[in-house]
Amino acid sequence: MGLVYVFAASKSEAEPVQRIAGAPAGGTGASTGNAAFRLGGNEFLLIIGAMGPKAARAKAMEALGLSPIYDGSNRPADGKPEAVFVIGLCGALSASLPETRIVAYTDCHSTEPTKPSLRCSPSITNRLLDLLKSRSITCDPVIGITSSRVAVTKEDRLALARSGASVVDMESYEILAVAVEAGIPGAVLRVVSDSLETEMIDFNRALKPDGTVDQWQLFRLLLGSPIRMVRLLAASKRAMQEFAKALEIVLPSDCFAPATSTMPK
Repeated sequence: MGLVYVFAASKSEAEPVQRIAGAPAGGTGASTGNAAFRLGGNEFLLIIGAMGPKAARAKAMEALGLSPIYDGSNRPADGKPEAVFVIGLCGALSASLPETRIVAYTDCHSTEPTKPSLRCSPSITNRLLDLLKSRSITCDPVIGITSSRVAVTKEDRLALARSGASVVDMESYEILAVAVEAGIPGAVLRVVSDSLETEMIDFNRALKPDGTVDQWQLFRLLLGSPIRMVRLLAASKRAMQEFAKALEIVLPSDCFAPATSTMPK
């Protein structure tokens, strides 16, 4: 049985996994804690609550035992996983990727210019793509980029696209980077929640310097754009409903089984 660590940045992104696993989505630790479960031939540890690059890196370091402050709570006894699996929402940087399109990262960039591109596990990624295709679920192989800021306008997205990336998120790169440090293969499966043309709320105004969210400022932003917020939430809900169909297929599968040459080189 393979042990896989699944990282989800928020409660809403983790909810489909919890439901598939038969765990109560609103239970203790549902928003920030860890939850262990089994599906098929795999054992999973779902790790929730790492929004933004800094928080994602810290969470990954704790979970993979690279942080001196981690106490090991909720980690399975056999410890080190065979794979790291990042899931959740992303934004499209290309008109060819509509809302609800599922994507598997082949590589991931960072908006920080000194950080090199990271390659996801070719073995796991190819298995994910082949499996979903065999079940008539469209999944595009893409290059992703992780940003510490929300791409609000189309111009913001096109600027990020010049890196060669097709989608953007705020966590994948840092989690993958920690996995590389720990010698563990990593993969990313996400779903597009906002297209290239989506008019976003400027959530950057609610971000603190450390990457956390100023809840009061966020509340003010939502009050100022209620209709836009309802549309964004509806799009995210539709995306996660489609994503859940893919996760129901992927999680019990043998996609995460060990294979030679799975680590990025």
